[in-house]
Parts: sequence; structure tokens; C-alpha cells
Amino acid sequence: MSEMARFQRVLWVVALFFMALCFLVAALMPHHRDVAHGLVLGTVVSCLNVLYMSYKVGKVASAAAGESGKKVIGIGFGVRVATSILAMVLALEFPSYFHEIAVAASLVFGQLLLLVIGIILALLEDKQRD
Repeated sequence: MSEMARFQRVLWVVALFFMALCFLVAALMPHHRDVAHGLVLGTVVSCLNVLYMSYKVGKVASAAAGESGKKVIGIGFGVRVATSILAMVLALEFPSYFHEIAVAASLVFGQLLLLVIGIILALLEDKQRD
């Protein structure tokens, strides 16, 4: 299994656990339901952005290695920004369902989680080598 696939698997497991916890909070605390739903929306968009970025980075790497004949223009920054803007528009359009600050705060969940996952997996690999 490649390193990128390991990162994605761990990212999705942790994100799904976090989203399940948010839905549990939404069920048990109805006054904070909009915050929990906002965190879920931001987490889903963030993880989808990470998945799309890893796909595009893989395409750029294969094009740079000469494995594909097609030229890759960019890494999809516009698509990732558009999905984030769409999530914020949803939060602003439906404030009774999504809390705006929770959505904005959780849009970086996937990127920060990848950093933590990378550090933990690097420490585990170093421990196994010794």
C-alpha cells in the first residue's frame, strides 16, 4: 500500500469518527445542533478537498515522471476553493441548519489532520527501524 493511500485511509477513519461524534452531539444537545452540523459540513468538504488534491498531485507526479502523455495544467486550486465557498454559501443560506463559524473553522480539518497523521506515522516508522 502506498503512503498516500495509508494517509487517506487514516484520514477518512478519523474524519468519520469525528462526524459520528458530531451527529451524536446533535442528537443529544438540540440547542447546539447547528454547530454540530456545521462541523460535519466543513469536515466533509475539507476531506473531499484533500482527496481531490491527492488525486491531482498523483497526476502531476505521473506526468512529471513521463508516465502519461497528457500535460497536466494545475493541481485544482480553483475546484477546492469553489467547494469551500459553496460550503460557506450553504451555511449562510441556511443558518438554522449550519453554524457559519463552525463551517469556516472545520474547513481546515483535513489539512491539519494530515499533518498530525504524517507526524504520527513518521514516528511509528522510526520506532520500527530501531
